[in-house]
Amino acid sequence: MKILLINPTGHKIGMDHFLKAPPLGLMTIAATVPEHEVEIIDLRNYDYKPEFVERKIKQFDVIGVSSSTSMINESLKLCRIAKENDVKTIIGGVHPTLVPETALYPEVDLTVRGEGELTFPEVIQAIDQSRQLKGIKGIAFKNGSELVCTETRPPINLDEQPFPRRDLVRKYDYHYFWASIDAFESSRGCPHQCHFCCISPHWGRGWRAKSPERIIEDFHHMDSSKRWFIFNDSESTLNMKRLEKLCGLIKEYGYHRKWKSCQGRVDDVVKYPHVIEKMADAGWKMIFIGIESIHQKSLDTIGKRISIRQIKHAVKILHDLGITIFGSIIIGNIGETKKDILATIKFAEELDIDIMQFTPLTPYPATKLYEQARKNDWIVDNDFTNWNLVTPIMRSDTLPADEIHELVKYAYRDFYLRFKEKRQKFFFFRSARRLLRNPRFWWFWLMARKFVINGLKTYKDFMADLTSREYLEMQRLKEEKKQQKKLRKLEKKQRKQEEKKKKQKGQKFRDIENKKMTPVPIPTQE
Repeated sequence: MKILLINPTGHKIGMDHFLKAPPLGLMTIAATVPEHEVEIIDLRNYDYKPEFVERKIKQFDVIGVSSSTSMINESLKLCRIAKENDVKTIIGGVHPTLVPETALYPEVDLTVRGEGELTFPEVIQAIDQSRQLKGIKGIAFKNGSELVCTETRPPINLDEQPFPRRDLVRKYDYHYFWASIDAFESSRGCPHQCHFCCISPHWGRGWRAKSPERIIEDFHHMDSSKRWFIFNDSESTLNMKRLEKLCGLIKEYGYHRKWKSCQGRVDDVVKYPHVIEKMADAGWKMIFIGIESIHQKSLDTIGKRISIRQIKHAVKILHDLGITIFGSIIIGNIGETKKDILATIKFAEELDIDIMQFTPLTPYPATKLYEQARKNDWIVDNDFTNWNLVTPIMRSDTLPADEIHELVKYAYRDFYLRFKEKRQKFFFFRSARRLLRNPRFWWFWLMARKFVINGLKTYKDFMADLTSREYLEMQRLKEEKKQQKKLRKLEKKQRKQEEKKKKQKGQKFRDIENKKMTPVPIPTQE
């Protein structure tokens, strides 16, 4: 069979302008059906004309689409094109797992729930042999108007997971801030229960990890020409003994020369600073941490289970070791006022975080926050396209959604921009000072040129989504004045023309009258 796997498109917004990550899930799924012809197209990160996509879909027997919540509408569009051309459609990923009812859409033949490494090849075999789907675990499909969800598939052993088909995306250029990357997965799940997080509903409660030896095997399969090796995990630092052993193997096999990035928790950083130091020596250059708020009450409310003291301590540990911090802050936490949010934004600047992401509180399906938001009628936008972690789709108990949106935009502008107001505290100046003072950060200057050049090119697109209501109103008034000025000029010009015509008409009338009054000479007789 011919199988086309598609990473669907979506509106580029916020940090999407600076990051292009490979579709690791599709690459792994592709490796599970080696006996079939498989191709991957990445619409998320690269532009293709609609006609090309439709022509492509027509050439295959089955399409598989991976979908997050914000991309589900685009995924359904692709499925509609496929059904119009008699192509089977399968949707997998986070959204169909959280919302099994996705399988009821007429353009969807079935959905894969949770992990697909064992499920997908069974589905393809059933389609190829025209067998029934009921015996396959971990799927959902419709029987008439009825939704059928088969038994949930048990978690797989990640060490037995196939190596991703990197050859299928070699034509694409993936990057983090224009430094080339390759990505892999070292663990799945998370035992923590943050109220806004959909990791546990998707992967199942708990945390599973690959052994350090298997991770080294993954490194063997990755593209050695890439600068970054990215850990595509929800949580990489839960077992620090595992990481400590991995650091030893990384240095043994020479992979410490590759820059690495992962996601971790501040409490893990604080508890195991000696392991973080070994990670720095093994090539770790960036760690993503969730800061979320400066207010302890807010952290407790969302189930984060960290303290403000731990956040400050973790930032110092990482910066002292030359590890940059990609931080995340939630705008619009339950119970927070505008004053509270402004204090958190200021806190992010005072911490001197290297890269900051500001996201509105978003209640993804199947999370505790989603249940709370539905119960309190906080959700104001049910169009999943807007559930993109920049556009607020819910109000809080203290702030309306449009006010939260303005605060998200203000946070980005205040953290990265405002040169005239901040001067010496301007983002690039304060970052450059710290990067120059600590020799452990000098690695950054190897990517600084591309970062600056491409950042300036992308600046306008990034700012287009962050324009404030006040600025838009100011621009509207400015444009209105401009149009009024043009109108006044036009009216003045028309008046002048009319006056000129009147003068010309009056002169013509006077000429006629003068002609009438001019005495006609009487001829004399001789």
